[in-house]
Amino acid sequence: MSTGLARYHEKRDFRATPEPRGHVGRRKAKVLTYLIQKHAASHLHYDFRLELNGVLLSWAVPKGPSLDPGDRRLAMHVEDHPLEYGGFEGTIPKGQYGGGTVMLWDRGTWEPVGDPAEGYRKGHLKFDLRGQKLKGRWALVKMHGGKYGGGKSEPWLLIKDSDEAAAHGTRAHIVETEPDSVLTGRSIEQIAGGDSREWRSDRSVKANLKAGAVEKKEPASPKRAPTKKARTSAKSTTTSTTTAKTQPAGPGRITVAGVSLSHPDKLLFPEAGITKLSLARYYERVAGHMLPYVKNRPLSLVRCPDGWGGQCFYQKHAAEAVHEAVQRVQVPEGDHTATYLAADSLSALVGLAQWGVIELHPWGARAPHPDKPDVLIFDFDPADDVPWARLAQGVKMLKTLLDDLGLKSFLKTTGGKGLHVVVPVRPTLDWDEAKHFTRTVAELFAQTFPDRFTSTMSKAQRAGRIFIDYLRNAEGATAIAPYGVRARENAPVSTPIAWRELARDVRFDHFNVKTVPARLARQRLDPWKDFASTRQSVTRAMLDKLGAGATLRPVRKS
Repeated sequence: MSTGLARYHEKRDFRATPEPRGHVGRRKAKVLTYLIQKHAASHLHYDFRLELNGVLLSWAVPKGPSLDPGDRRLAMHVEDHPLEYGGFEGTIPKGQYGGGTVMLWDRGTWEPVGDPAEGYRKGHLKFDLRGQKLKGRWALVKMHGGKYGGGKSEPWLLIKDSDEAAAHGTRAHIVETEPDSVLTGRSIEQIAGGDSREWRSDRSVKANLKAGAVEKKEPASPKRAPTKKARTSAKSTTTSTTTAKTQPAGPGRITVAGVSLSHPDKLLFPEAGITKLSLARYYERVAGHMLPYVKNRPLSLVRCPDGWGGQCFYQKHAAEAVHEAVQRVQVPEGDHTATYLAADSLSALVGLAQWGVIELHPWGARAPHPDKPDVLIFDFDPADDVPWARLAQGVKMLKTLLDDLGLKSFLKTTGGKGLHVVVPVRPTLDWDEAKHFTRTVAELFAQTFPDRFTSTMSKAQRAGRIFIDYLRNAEGATAIAPYGVRARENAPVSTPIAWRELARDVRFDHFNVKTVPARLARQRLDPWKDFASTRQSVTRAMLDKLGAGATLRPVRKS
């Protein structure tokens, strides 16, 4: 059986690698985690991991999985990994064991066929996968002798069973058709470039830098000229924002909402003259609108200490350095709980800004019940060649479908090229059910209008189409907050809009840190005023109407 984590710990120097040290789980989980990490080490391979007895049993699969039952993929058995490794995505420094980039290629749950301990001991493990990419029945079979025997690692074979999830030909090559991360949607090249480096909250800044979490470099130059409305000097912006409600807090510091800002004049968006103080003042003006959508929700954060043009990185877990006004919430992760951050007050928003946070990405569920989503999100992500009119038509089509099902939906920009259709629901579903419903809707669009929509993340299938991303509704997945700032040129803001506002292109920085407060001040009617009071559930009748009811566990009727 499992040897625990002794070999895992022996192979790694945790002062240098961002990988989690982890621990063996103390209790058996009711639901077993499955995941695959794409690992660009000395040779590209795929690390196949199954949770059992408090650890992740692990195999390195050089060619990755195949959906063709005729393909028997070599899987070299390696040391057990901690459950915490299932959330790791980042870069292991060169010179460290396994040095290279790690990407979360797939994740979900697995269910053993028969006694897993006995199957593992005998070298014949059969199981069903319920991942975001891999599904159906699979087997891991230990090899005896042959050309792969005699080494330190045990050779096994990963084999797909012949069932409805199997495929042949090019459709079986899922590592090629679905190459990107299920966590961030990024390619392994983007992660290697530093766009999604993992910052370890249990380390000092110096230790994180040494481990490669952030690379020191000069801020990048803006990719395009600022728009006319954002072409403001840093001097004029700083002057206008420091004259109101300013409280000195020592040399070079200013207090906003009880939070002392260090380096308040630091430019976060140089092309627009927006400073750290400007961002704090923005929160002062929009907090009343923004907080209802982030309160009690675990946050994934994008920190950019040197502004959006410098090095930015994701952070999920809490750290002692963050201001005490920022709430801490407990979230189950595998066999233990992790501490996340939440923003329930203006002081919390300003505290996050002081910590270098630009983007706030809340979960679709609230504490203390993060396993029950109360928001569903359809992320319309168009290819670069899709015109605005077609994108606007697409979200209107979804609104019509949701109206027909009896679900009221709301619309917001993303601060990028897409749009979010957001559906508040009673927290009666679990994450698998929420993802199943949104996936069914996305696939219905893709099957009905294959020339306009796709429900597949693969960039090869997105040319000229709109990707309807339903993966925002998976456990641990997030989306930019309403009124949340993006770490992009001119400080665009993800802004709730009325459906009638689709008459013109309102993407990218049309709404930004400078224009949104003024918009709210003159706004007579909040387009999301009914969001909090909307009481609706996904019902069996809705799923039956979509042809998906038979595959879902019982859902509470409205």
